[in-house]
Formats: sequence, C-alpha cells, structure tokens
Amino acid sequence: MRKQLIEIMKKSNGMLYIMAVIYSLRSCLLIRGCKNNSIQLRGAFLKNTRIRIEGTNNIIKIAPENRLNNCLIYIKGNNCEINVEKHCILANTELWIEDDNGKITIDYRTTAEGGHIAATEGKSIYIGKDCMFSRDIEILNGDSHAIYMLEVNLRINASKSVYIGNHVWLGSGVKVLKGTTIEDGTVVSAGAIVTGHLESESIYAGIPAKKIRENIFWERER
Repeated sequence: MRKQLIEIMKKSNGMLYIMAVIYSLRSCLLIRGCKNNSIQLRGAFLKNTRIRIEGTNNIIKIAPENRLNNCLIYIKGNNCEINVEKHCILANTELWIEDDNGKITIDYRTTAEGGHIAATEGKSIYIGKDCMFSRDIEILNGDSHAIYMLEVNLRINASKSVYIGNHVWLGSGVKVLKGTTIEDGTVVSAGAIVTGHLESESIYAGIPAKKIRENIFWERER
C-alpha cells in the first residue's frame, strides 16, 4: 500500500513538490545568502546539501526530480549562475564559483559520485546530457592563482571555459583542466589528466590523456 501511494504521488507535480520540500527539510538543508539572489529548488530532493552565496544577483536552479546527496553549492561573486537540469543524481559533489559572471550547467540525466567542479574568472563549465562521472573528479576552468612572466609582468594563465559533451564517462580520479573540450560519447580512463580537445566516441587514458581507442560506444548497464 505504501509503495502504491508513493507511485501515485510521483505522478502528481504538486505532490512531488510537497514530497521534495519535506524531504529537504528532514535532511537539514542549509541555505545562506538568499537575499538579492534567486534560489529555485522546486521539486528537487536534497539530502545533507548546503547552499552558500556571498554576492548578489546570482541564480541557482535545481530542476524538479533531481537528487543531491551530501553536496555543496557555493558562489562567491555577483551575476553567477548554477543550473542543474532534470533527472540528475549528484552525490558528494561540490559546485563552486568564484568571481563575477561565472556559470556551471549540468544537463539532463547526468550522474556524479563525487568531486569538485569549479568555475572562476567569469568563465563557464558546461556538462552535457547523460554523462556519468565516478568519484574524486575535478573539473576546473582556472588555476585559482596567477602566474606572471617575470620580465614583463604579464599574466600567462588566464581561465578558459570547459565544455563536456553528451554521454561522456569520466573514470575515478579524472582531472579536467581549463580550456578542455570533450566531444560526445567519449570515455576517459581513471586517473587521467585532460587538457585540450578530446574527439568523440573514443577512449583516452594517461597523463596527459592520449587517445588509445576510437569508434566506440558505451552503456551504463553491464
């Protein structure tokens, strides 16, 4: 009877919203920095998840039917945006923006088991649909600190946006660095460090990541 009731509630948007609110409250959702910012969580299930904002005119959109467990969403800046589309499942994951005008987008049905996704200096990180990320993932569009040429005092390590296409699989411990593009359907082996452009439907491995196989496809089911 209880199982049937839950299934009925899932089919109603109104009941789903009520379930999500109760679930989030029971899980001690902590939000800081609501004033002058927009936080949209309607219909999302958040457990042990914290939201912290230091700045104004920021937007956080966690679409309905998402599940976030033990996550941190942090913004330190103004006019930034974090957008997680429907049916994503994120656990032990940090979504982190510093500086103004940064953006992180995670598209439909992507899953992540743990890691740190950080955008800085007004650049963006885009993660496509149906991606699968293992644990201890790092995706960074900057180096966090400045490096200069000694002779002319010229900075040489500005941030660059990161683009990850649809249906990309990142193995455990993968690090994706600034300016990287990963095309659709690609697999990156555990422990790899990724820079530059990775072609579609290929397997990459190593430090730095190199293509070891092409013309592949992968599925979540064994």
